[in-house]
Amino acid sequence: MNSFPPTYHSPNKEYKIDFILEGEVRFGPAYFTIKLNGELVQNRIFGYAFRWHPDSTFLALQEWKTSDYRSGPYTILTIIDLQNKKLARIAEADKGFIQPIRFEKNNLTFEKAFIGKGTKLKDEIDLNSVGNWEAL
Repeated sequence: MNSFPPTYHSPNKEYKIDFILEGEVRFGPAYFTIKLNGELVQNRIFGYAFRWHPDSTFLALQEWKTSDYRSGPYTILTIIDLQNKKLARIAEADKGFIQPIRFEKNNLTFEKAFIGKGTKLKDEIDLNSVGNWEAL
């Protein structure tokens, strides 16, 4: 039996992420819990947008603040420091979807899409400037 979505491995194959379907927003996308190397990331839900850092040091994810379609979408760009097992929320999109686009050295480019307004905004963050790390 094939599972959807499947397991995804980091570029160096040291890490893997499994998406576990939790539900679907009314008239909207599915949301998931995740397992990172077999361990459930507790008390968080995620969209299906993610990006591995090319050297497998970080994983960027679209975290959801809520799955309530009346108050959402409200998504958060969350990064996980894979080596140090910590995470940080680095950007938010109230009434929009945020997704990681690419890592380039120490920078992460991401996009905020506000469907109701029909706008998209690109931004970038230097990972060295992130200071709100918490244990995973």
